[in-house]
Amino acid sequence: ACCAEMDIWEANNMATAFTPHVCTKPGLTKCDGVVCGDNDAGQRYMGICDKDGCDYNSYRMGDQEFYGTGNGFDVDSSRPFTIVTQFITEDGTDEGALSEIKRFYVQDGKVIPNSEAKVLGSEGGNSVTDDFCKKQKDKFGDLDDFGLKGGMKEMGKALDRGMVLVLSLW
Repeated sequence: ACCAEMDIWEANNMATAFTPHVCTKPGLTKCDGVVCGDNDAGQRYMGICDKDGCDYNSYRMGDQEFYGTGNGFDVDSSRPFTIVTQFITEDGTDEGALSEIKRFYVQDGKVIPNSEAKVLGSEGGNSVTDDFCKKQKDKFGDLDDFGLKGGMKEMGKALDRGMVLVLSLW
């Protein structure tokens, strides 16, 4: 089956990421073969859903000292912290189209903004937007399937329809 997915926090003690994945067909869809983007048949990007997503991983975006174990990191994963994820719309209302997903951390009472995407230059940003996704995909030579399948606007529509919270520990 295929459906939009919002990986709100993928992490261990050395790395952290958040990743929206969009689909061109709303809701849960039973599928197989090309509709599902069959990897084995070389049809990964032909399916209705964006398998790669548009991830924000601080380490991959060039800040190797942002998140990890110990005092040398902005966020010390060996100590308690809170993650805050904000879904920002174009017009600042609940009804507006999703335009940005922001992340910040709170540790020891201190608010820590998400790291900057250093590998993308001075305009890289520190949140997921359609512009960030395009720059990121271009930088790493990846297909912007997220953008091709509707990007932030489609992710917002999926969130508006409602999603099921699934937690995995591994």
